[in-house]
Amino acid sequence: MIKFGEYILDVEHSRLLNASGNSEIFIEPKIFELLLLFIERPNAVISRQDMLDQLWAGSVVTDNAINKLIGNLRKLLADDAKKPNYIQTVPKRGYRLVCNVETLEVTDSTQNDSNLINTNIAQMTSLGFLEEKWKTYTGISFAVILIIVLSIFITLKSSNNSSSNNSYSVALTRDQGAELSPIMHPNNTHLYYLKENDEHTGLELWIKNIDTSVTKQAKVISNISQIISIIEDSNSNQTIIFYLDILANECGVYQEILPAPEELNQVSQAPKKIFDCSDKRVKDIDYHVGQNAFYYAAQPKNYWPNQIYAFDVEAGEHRIVTQSQPKGWGHHSLDISPNGEKLLVMSTDSDYKTQLLSLNLLDNKITKGIKFEKPVYEAIWHHDSEQVYYFAPSPSQRIIKSDINGENSTEVINISEEILPKLSRLPDGKNLLFSTENKNYNNRWLMSLKNSEPIDNSSVLDVYPALFHNSDQYLFVSKRSGRMQLYLANNQYQQAKVVTNLLNSHWLKYVSISEDDKHVLLNVDNKVYQVPISELNPNEPLTAFKSEHLIYESKNPIISLDWLTSQGVAITRVINGNPELVVIQVSNNKKLKFDGRWAYGLMDNEQLELIYFIEQQSNLLYQVSYSSFEDNLSNSQLSFINTQISLPTDFYHVKIDSNILYYVNAERGNEYLYAVPLNKKHEGSKLLLNDFSSYDVSKGNIMVSDVESIEGDVHRTMY
Repeated sequence: MIKFGEYILDVEHSRLLNASGNSEIFIEPKIFELLLLFIERPNAVISRQDMLDQLWAGSVVTDNAINKLIGNLRKLLADDAKKPNYIQTVPKRGYRLVCNVETLEVTDSTQNDSNLINTNIAQMTSLGFLEEKWKTYTGISFAVILIIVLSIFITLKSSNNSSSNNSYSVALTRDQGAELSPIMHPNNTHLYYLKENDEHTGLELWIKNIDTSVTKQAKVISNISQIISIIEDSNSNQTIIFYLDILANECGVYQEILPAPEELNQVSQAPKKIFDCSDKRVKDIDYHVGQNAFYYAAQPKNYWPNQIYAFDVEAGEHRIVTQSQPKGWGHHSLDISPNGEKLLVMSTDSDYKTQLLSLNLLDNKITKGIKFEKPVYEAIWHHDSEQVYYFAPSPSQRIIKSDINGENSTEVINISEEILPKLSRLPDGKNLLFSTENKNYNNRWLMSLKNSEPIDNSSVLDVYPALFHNSDQYLFVSKRSGRMQLYLANNQYQQAKVVTNLLNSHWLKYVSISEDDKHVLLNVDNKVYQVPISELNPNEPLTAFKSEHLIYESKNPIISLDWLTSQGVAITRVINGNPELVVIQVSNNKKLKFDGRWAYGLMDNEQLELIYFIEQQSNLLYQVSYSSFEDNLSNSQLSFINTQISLPTDFYHVKIDSNILYYVNAERGNEYLYAVPLNKKHEGSKLLLNDFSSYDVSKGNIMVSDVESIEGDVHRTMY
């Protein structure tokens, strides 16, 4: 045991304890490694290179990853960077552990299972998870053993992290904030990329000479969401840029002409809108130079499955491209081969498995490639138009190169930060551009009497909050341990507790708690589980969801999940582009018969006498008495009362609480949470969101998950 400041480090069991040793503090593995590095060298300056060598040997890591890890360690220790008690910044040199460090002799009196968390999770009166007894060490022998253990640990870790990878990457941008959508000019010197503006209201186009580091902003007419293509017009010494602009309910593809990249004044000329795409949700787009056509993947009617379209610029016409029948989420990513002969397509079914497809644009023949066991979001052709680059399945952040069928695979990049979609090939015929991102989603009170109460957030992904109705507890999903897991929190205690320890990577979405706080609904990889709250025990986290708790499985994407009654669950799936309601009676897993008229089903936990339905197409809200629904269990005999409230066309994440209708919608590039009283006695209101993920509301208290901060850079591989 090692005592430092107000904490104890249990090296043997990889645990962090409070000073009294009776409560364990959850610590992520990589943060533990960093803390161990500081403990081994107290008061010594540890450089960034030391951290890279010891913690990420053989991997490509950016400065942002180190900043994030240091920040998380300081947060865990409740340390202040300006007035440090533990981790001190040494300008231009590194960091230093400044507190006292001493080894502890563990006596028999401390060899007990200290006060662990009570198995009644509603009380949550302790921070401990300790299950193993401390072992006894004495005097000098303990110190010797400790030094040996530390040395072996560091040596083995460095050895295990070694890599035979012949490629590496370098960062081309290091500005504050995030840079994305990189494309290199054909001269292989000038990098075009997007950067968030100072007001955080949109993206700006920037150009950087990677040889001289001279950077300048380019002025274009419209907003830019994604750079599609950069073309050099050698005759006029100008640059043609095609880009996608998605703003609120508007969507357009534009062309603008900029001066040669060497010119200082980068102001666009002759802006032109190529086509309007407001009737679809564009997922990916590419430009075919030889055909003068755009190929794009999009959701028709704003719902799945995605399909592949082409727009002929000369003819001004759209057409559906020859493709395999899209299922589930459909075709969501595409890339035109450098030789212009093939279209690479990624298609993900409702089983969360992604299929790689190749469409020959000369004879419309479709070839199936590798099929992944997990969703994969990005793939592009290799420079040779035969092999492909693609992302490895989550949670790893790797770029792989292989044949289209997955054979002859090699790892190109393996880094710690999230790699964003939109890889692009460098004109040198062998290297790639990619961008990284650290997007920090946090839970926060948007409207609550509890605004002053602390919320335990990590520096990664904390999403899908679900509030208890009869206590101060809430559940949420987080990636703070590397994979998506379910966490339980209490407003009275700062640290959330993990209640699942799923061994495999899963997608957890749409968490909803029953009105009596006894069950929780979870969408796990398009399967809906009803899990008893009593089984969510921090002392024994679930390693898998039981088959007896599975109440519904869909071959179509699930986009909404809520309780309809105490025994009824409302599930919205998407079929042929339309949201369709399914109601499950959980007592017998019976699927109730509905005629396809309805899109969503809702309940108000504070007004249990009524339940609500949203009609397809019209988006009108109807209400039905709870008693009549329980008696009939079929919509053929129900009396639906029109509330005369119609939701906007592109609403999402709808809920009802305390006689108020809540939903999210975009307006002029911003997302808002709208609150509409059902009795119409008061004016509605709207609350601004920031790159919204999810929310929950109970008794007027609203907890939302949205973006706290974004950091990221543009990188290139080096072959």
